[in-house]
Amino acid sequence: METIIRKRVATALVLILLVFAIGTIGFYLLLDNLTLMDSLYMTVITMTTVGYGDFTPHVNMPPGGNPYVIKTFAIIIILVGMGAVLYVLSVMTEYIVSGDLVRRRNERRMHKLISSLRGHYIICGAGRAGYYITQELRKTLRPFVIIEKVEERIREIRQEFNDLLYIHGDATQDDVFEQAGLENASGIIAVLPDEKDNLFIVMATAQKRKLSGKRFRIAAKAEHLMKMGPKMRSAGADSVISPERISSRRMVSEMFRPSVTTFLDRMLNDERAVIRVEEVMVSPGSDLAGTTIREARIPDRTGLLVVAVRKGGSGGFIANPGPEEKIEPDDVLIFMGAMEKIFTLRKLAEGR
Repeated sequence: METIIRKRVATALVLILLVFAIGTIGFYLLLDNLTLMDSLYMTVITMTTVGYGDFTPHVNMPPGGNPYVIKTFAIIIILVGMGAVLYVLSVMTEYIVSGDLVRRRNERRMHKLISSLRGHYIICGAGRAGYYITQELRKTLRPFVIIEKVEERIREIRQEFNDLLYIHGDATQDDVFEQAGLENASGIIAVLPDEKDNLFIVMATAQKRKLSGKRFRIAAKAEHLMKMGPKMRSAGADSVISPERISSRRMVSEMFRPSVTTFLDRMLNDERAVIRVEEVMVSPGSDLAGTTIREARIPDRTGLLVVAVRKGGSGGFIANPGPEEKIEPDDVLIFMGAMEKIFTLRKLAEGR
């Protein structure tokens, strides 16, 4: 719709320029003692119906000229010129109004879709870190909303994700989080360029979490981990990530465990089969609760192997649990496999 209107605006502008050119050349050839500027002026006052207060076509008629030809030409310029002007005005008005309507319609649709989300993730910042986070959430089929105040960044990321859900606004403003559906979110990821803004987001969302009693995780990026890490954790962040520390550990892994890093890279970047190391908490209503690993028959029912169990969701880890290891409510099962199989296990663990 918007593209069609833009083409019509361009066509209208070309038309009116063409009328100006024809009128200027016509008056220059038909009338005597006129410069090109005078001819252009004649065309303008003719098209705008201002009138000939200081120029009179028959006075400037050259010897032997036909006044009827000049008057006919002026009539044509008036009719065609006014038609072109009115067409341009109508198209420009339609462009402005329809553009505003399209924007408002898209905003209403966006807010409606966001308000219907449950268990989604809110990404604060659409920079490089936000872009890669968006890619991972999309691959693992997790719903998310981006908050970004720079329109150019939203435009860039929308080139890859056509159905991107986003809020154009400042993530440090409370009302923006409300628009992003904070009350129904599963997590907040603060990756703004300024770590002070990330700290503010952690403080604000942690306070809302405390007041509302909602259970959602808060993760934030910190460039200076030793300085900002403790502040963010005391403010309520569940995890603080330092890109510098992660990249340093990756370099060490590349040096001593090249096959492991290659395997992980291929696992994360394979577009055909999305395989991840995932976790799921066993709810009290699940039929897995109270059974042993053998009795749960997870490999038979999902095709996945449990590689670790975290007792109570916050205790120690039991790696490679034996078949007699008992699964209790609130235990976290850690496993690796394809996403479609992981969804099956998640339904079992949540009692759905």
